Amino acid sequence: MAFRTTRVFRKRSCLHRHLAIIRSKNSEAFNDKPLRIHSWKVMFFGTDDFSIGSLTKLKNELKSNQMISKLEIVTSKWHLNPVKLFGQKEGLVVHDWPIAQHALQGFDIGVVASFGHLIPKRVIEAFPLGMVNVHGSLLPRWRGAAPVNYAIMHGDTVTGVSIMRIRPHTFDKGEVLSRQEVSIHPNETALELRARLSEVGGKELISCMQRLPECLEDAHPQPEEGICYAPKLTPELGVIDFKKMTAKCIFDRFRALYGIIPIVTTWMDLKLILHEVSLNNFTFGEGSVPGNVQVCKRSKSLVIKCCDNSLLIVKRIAPFRKKPISAIEFYNGYLSKKSKTCWNFGE
Repeated sequence: MAFRTTRVFRKRSCLHRHLAIIRSKNSEAFNDKPLRIHSWKVMFFGTDDFSIGSLTKLKNELKSNQMISKLEIVTSKWHLNPVKLFGQKEGLVVHDWPIAQHALQGFDIGVVASFGHLIPKRVIEAFPLGMVNVHGSLLPRWRGAAPVNYAIMHGDTVTGVSIMRIRPHTFDKGEVLSRQEVSIHPNETALELRARLSEVGGKELISCMQRLPECLEDAHPQPEEGICYAPKLTPELGVIDFKKMTAKCIFDRFRALYGIIPIVTTWMDLKLILHEVSLNNFTFGEGSVPGNVQVCKRSKSLVIKCCDNSLLIVKRIAPFRKKPISAIEFYNGYLSKKSKTCWNFGE
């Protein structure tokens, strides 16, 4: 324990010494007021659309000679992801992951946004100021790979972005430099919210970079209360159970997984994918069971009873491996050919 404490103290001392050197080089002799730092050398780590918000802001600073003097990219080597395409288009040096140790030399700090790989200690310690991460939640809530999806899936009305320090051997547990809250719109999908958070994260990152020494020194540990996790999404999350889930729960899951994982149920051994889902304030009568389906020809929709008598409205649906069809087309081609006693999804 004493050895570990000594190592942590030495790392902090190294960081403070480096920040002190930077301040001394950027002070005016005649009045000793610190100048704005113009020369951060940044290595950026990212892979997807969420990364682009932060990467774009850094590139704009590089173009305008404001604050960033060097910018290179580290990303996955296996395909032309959005970050690699952006780097090639903008003429930035792009390194494939894993990156060679010598390529990390000559940078002040590493910046991460939706990278998807656990970064080893050797990489983190190659940067004098360490590494910071743009994370799509208000930490410690929703640590992990899919924070935006889980926030919507669990009915959160507020989320945000956190700029945090990266620590070896862990995901999303480092000290927080800054946070920015964002409201979640009632009908917003995870893809839409993710795009908004990408922009907010980029702006918050630049705000931190403008006062980087202070932000690094004032970073605070995450609280022990409120920790929850957002692991990688799996196809099983798309399977719904009308007997156990409310209409609101199913709708939130639909928004969380829309365009990523299909929302599925079954009917008479036929797998069904729900494509257009909404809520209704009315409730079913007590006589029917959860999963019971009715047809509303006026609104051209299927109305499905959920576990609390709430209603889920479905306007488009797809039998497995077939194109989506309207609710009325599904009624004409499938439901109308069976007795109403068989109109129960999930069985």
